[in-house]
Amino acid sequence: MSRYPGVFFRGMAMGAADVVPGVSGGTLALITGIYEELIDTLGGIGFHLIGIWRRQGLVAAWRAGNLTFLSTLLAGILTSIVLLASLITWLMQHYPVPLWAFFCGLIGASLYPVLKPIRRWDGNIAMTVMGGALVAAWITSLPGLGAGGTGAAVFFFSGAVAICAMILPGISGSFILLLLGMYAPVLAAVHDRQMMLILAFMAGCAVGLLSFVHLLKFLLHRYHDLMMALLAGFMGGSLIKLWPWRVAEPGSLVEHPVSPAVYAMHHGASAMVWPALGALLLGVAIVVLLARVQAVHNRSHAG
Repeated sequence: MSRYPGVFFRGMAMGAADVVPGVSGGTLALITGIYEELIDTLGGIGFHLIGIWRRQGLVAAWRAGNLTFLSTLLAGILTSIVLLASLITWLMQHYPVPLWAFFCGLIGASLYPVLKPIRRWDGNIAMTVMGGALVAAWITSLPGLGAGGTGAAVFFFSGAVAICAMILPGISGSFILLLLGMYAPVLAAVHDRQMMLILAFMAGCAVGLLSFVHLLKFLLHRYHDLMMALLAGFMGGSLIKLWPWRVAEPGSLVEHPVSPAVYAMHHGASAMVWPALGALLLGVAIVVLLARVQAVHNRSHAG
């Protein structure tokens, strides 16, 4: 049992990563050395556990599914999300420009570690990166799911899609929520303790994770370079949506990137250029630090 406090804190690190759009929970799982166990555990959940339960009892099924590990990890993830949701919501309301600049720094700097594992560059890889960027840029021009209502069904679908990113190194679940226009609604639901919406989102997460974990595992193993190129393209295209200075046209739900001067004129407030620059550099520094930690981890295991 002595290992499980460490698993819990690893879950907290993954949850913190997935609250902010830019650092992947899957990347944190890799860095902390539990990625393979996580994938194997998720991939091992199936109807055969019910058979074990019937023949040998609940304890045997629980052990066969490695569910103590999984439940401890999930507890850490949820604890971190609950603790950070209020802070992120407050920052969105009072300091949106530095916050979005911080996210820009995270995603911009994360492009290199995502592209680095690609073993061979060719035309297909380059086209995949460009295609992913174009798709993400197109999605950012849409109002998003949150603009059409934020009922339980929307939260369920958002959870089902976003959770798949949690187990992909290089892309975060909150990044997917950003593209769907559901990042702020989900944070608000957690902050305001809207249990129906939270439960719908969690149900979507469970369904999405169990439905796609085998497919994602297959794609990463069979088409690793193309998958990482596609993820990098998505991240690069998302920078349009993360631009700190945005305004919405009258009667429109879609915000457009503008210059700091236009932003200040439109909102009648400071553009906060210097705080935004500092926040951007902080985001870059965090990714650089994580990359160095991962390099140390890889060297220690190689030795």
